[in-house]
Amino acid sequence: MAIYGAFDISGSGLLAQRTRMDAISANLANRNTPGFELIQVDFAPGDPARGSDLGVHVSAIDRVPVFNGRFATVGHGSEADLADGIADGLGPMPDISYERAMVDGIEALRAYEANIQAIDTTRSMIDSAIRVLA
Repeated sequence: MAIYGAFDISGSGLLAQRTRMDAISANLANRNTPGFELIQVDFAPGDPARGSDLGVHVSAIDRVPVFNGRFATVGHGSEADLADGIADGLGPMPDISYERAMVDGIEALRAYEANIQAIDTTRSMIDSAIRVLA
């Protein structure tokens, strides 16, 4: 692996964690939105776009229908409500745990920071090697 490959590995981690943080933010923002489904990001090793088995990529972004048994008013008799199976203007409330989402967000932030630190360390190593050769 060339030293520049470390940039690719860390860059793929940055992209994956940013996607995860976007999903967590959407989950928190829509926590009280009737009918919203939890967004879940799945990772897999490697980078299929480059044909590399190093790094990480987002393998799937899934909508998970988890509801807590509560219902809230969503609208009255629109065709969209009827198509979603919402009767009497009530929709199911998502079961999104604020605490769990915050823990996931902190974990994603720490992984993002670790990838940035790896990029800075790699850059520092390259700078040192250039100074030695010059």
